[in-house]
Amino acid sequence: MRSLFTPRTLVRHSFLAMGTDVMVTLAPRRRHLIKKAREAIVDVQIMIREFGRDGWAWGDGELGTFNRRLAAGERVAIPPALKPIFDRAWAIRQASDGHYEPRIAGLVHLWGFDDLARLRQQPPNRAEIDDRIAAMHRAPAYEAGSAHYGPAPQTGWDFGGIAKGYIVDRALDLLREAGFGDATVDAGGNVSARGRKHDRSWLIGIRKPLDLGDDPDTPSLLAVLAADNEAVNTHGDDQRFFIHEGRRYAHLLDPRSGDPVEGLRSLTVVHHDGMLAEAGGAALFVAGPGAWPALAAKLGIDQVLAVHTDGRVMATPALARRLRAEPGVVIQTVGLLGEIESLIG
Repeated sequence: MRSLFTPRTLVRHSFLAMGTDVMVTLAPRRRHLIKKAREAIVDVQIMIREFGRDGWAWGDGELGTFNRRLAAGERVAIPPALKPIFDRAWAIRQASDGHYEPRIAGLVHLWGFDDLARLRQQPPNRAEIDDRIAAMHRAPAYEAGSAHYGPAPQTGWDFGGIAKGYIVDRALDLLREAGFGDATVDAGGNVSARGRKHDRSWLIGIRKPLDLGDDPDTPSLLAVLAADNEAVNTHGDDQRFFIHEGRRYAHLLDPRSGDPVEGLRSLTVVHHDGMLAEAGGAALFVAGPGAWPALAAKLGIDQVLAVHTDGRVMATPALARRLRAEPGVVIQTVGLLGEIESLIG
């Protein structure tokens, strides 16, 4: 008689959603659950694709419609399905002193980072950038208890820095409710893991930033992490950018200056809260090499790995002791007050 226990069986499925490849992996504990696992992944795929449509700032879904009406000067009802993201995005904006800013859709569109098909070949005019920043400054503060927002002409909300963290955690909740508490979901740099990979932890690779000329199909790793019911979220300057007169302009924008951020190549946050991992990571990336440790401490994020443009790889002590660095990678540990403590690698 064949055993119903399958200690090495994994059920995987990948699909395109939210402009990236999404990979769902389940570790069912019994052979007869494999068919049910595949059905659960289909439900997750439907949910994520529907969310991708409604959560895109420039589409025909809920947020795109909201933004068009807002930009026209209306006071607009907040889409009920998206209200938890509005609330959390604003809370992280306030906690990060504006280093993370969800009302940045106008700047993102101006730079052409909303769609690879319209990626710019040179920076926009300074006056246009300043005009978008002025519109954000004129826009009213968001009130979590309100059902409406606006009027805020020329302003739009963009959840590109928080939405994947939200929906990946929602997907894992849905899988758990279906009976699959041992799973990972990877949405283009937003990875979250629950439970175990049968008799061991899930292993998550933290990718090394790509340089020009590297093969994106065979990326190398900085380190590997055994994940335990947490999100591993990486922001990098190598996924959406253009080069003008020898300078790289990446899609991560500083909402204060309106320009692409410089100083870091990538930054990874590990946290049990996917939205804080993603939006908090965006704030730390904007803060830059000298200031991210202090902001991480303020946000309650103690597990960070940052790759600086000068090649240094820095990690907080809480994360450094969990990392297995790849051969040739040297990781310096840095305290949340910015002091360099030691080297690993």
